[in-house]
Amino acid sequence: MDKIYLDYDQAALDAQYDQATLVPDLSAYQARFTARTKAAKAAYKCLEHVAFGPHPDEWLDVYMPAGNGPKPVVVFFHGGAWRVQQGSTMGTAAAAYVEAGAIFVAVNFSVAPEANLDFMVRQSRDATAYVAKHATAWGGDATRLFVLGHSSGAHQAANVAVTDWRGYGLPGDLVKGLGVTSGPYDLEPVILSKRNEYLHLDAGMAERNSAANYLRGDLPPAIVAWGGQELDEFKRQGQAFADAWEGATGSVTRLVFPDNNHFDQYDEIGKPDSHFTLSFLAMMNLR
Repeated sequence: MDKIYLDYDQAALDAQYDQATLVPDLSAYQARFTARTKAAKAAYKCLEHVAFGPHPDEWLDVYMPAGNGPKPVVVFFHGGAWRVQQGSTMGTAAAAYVEAGAIFVAVNFSVAPEANLDFMVRQSRDATAYVAKHATAWGGDATRLFVLGHSSGAHQAANVAVTDWRGYGLPGDLVKGLGVTSGPYDLEPVILSKRNEYLHLDAGMAERNSAANYLRGDLPPAIVAWGGQELDEFKRQGQAFADAWEGATGSVTRLVFPDNNHFDQYDEIGKPDSHFTLSFLAMMNLR
């Protein structure tokens, strides 16, 4: 078959954007992530299903640490191939950051095929703007806002980080740091893959929602991570995005976890002793 992207023919490219082939049965992961989310809601004050917009999918959970004084804020975007909502699992990383003294905000958003990526990225930006405008009421410090994402949530987080926030009436440097793992940051290969059967991307939408196209010198530091057992395209996407971010800003940390697959990386961003978590907390000046 003819090559359609790099050295991939259609079947090979389709396989590169199908993470489920790595772990056919995700039930053990789902059970663990659900249990951690429930435990975090039981352990900490949590404002659940806070609406950030009029659409029924536009809500967030706010996990709040004890203690006085304005606290930094982590805005988290979950994965799910842009087609699965993760309301029961999206607090799995909350404890690591709340214990360190940060507010952890987990964002829910619409998914495909009912919503396209223009709609999802708009929701993620609206959610972040809402958090910035309401952080003080939660004991947070909107001048210390950081974004975090895994998989398709890393795509969302990266697009949030490159936003020109002045259009929202907010400081241009609203986002003080980015942490992403296992994401696609350039949608050119995605539009060519079978994923587009439900994403319905056209060239303009792919270009608008590729964070790699919007890097500039005034962006904050970033942590870009991936697992050594990920599909090759996810490793390449991470490496290319880290290189591009460094070229634009001079400030990137690359973290590779040799033994981890795509779903292990969701575990990694919430382990208290993980190099990812510790690096992100250091970026926030919490260690």
